[in-house]
Amino acid sequence: MDWCFKLKESWLKKDVKNILELFSEDVVYYESPFCKIDNLLEVWEEIKSQEIKRLDYEILCENNNVIIANFKLEDQLGYTDMIYEIRLNQDKKCNYFKQWYMVNNVC
Repeated sequence: MDWCFKLKESWLKKDVKNILELFSEDVVYYESPFCKIDNLLEVWEEIKSQEIKRLDYEILCENNNVIIANFKLEDQLGYTDMIYEIRLNQDKKCNYFKQWYMVNNVC
């Protein structure tokens, strides 16, 4: 099972605990290119209120332990298109995460 698949499945189940286990304790996490986050629990807790209609992803590039993935979410707020840069450590936990996203509330 790949890292992105685990993220998607845990997200759909709204299993924040499993999502947090995908990240190393020393992860460097950017919610946006300029917004570094220290409290992942707070960030991922918001999925509990999402009414997910669709969540898909596509691996755009994978090289060694670096993954560039395109996640697409449709929920009650509209459509969000996200690009993730994911770097994995030797234990296959994410130790660097950066996200770029665009929101379209017109869907």
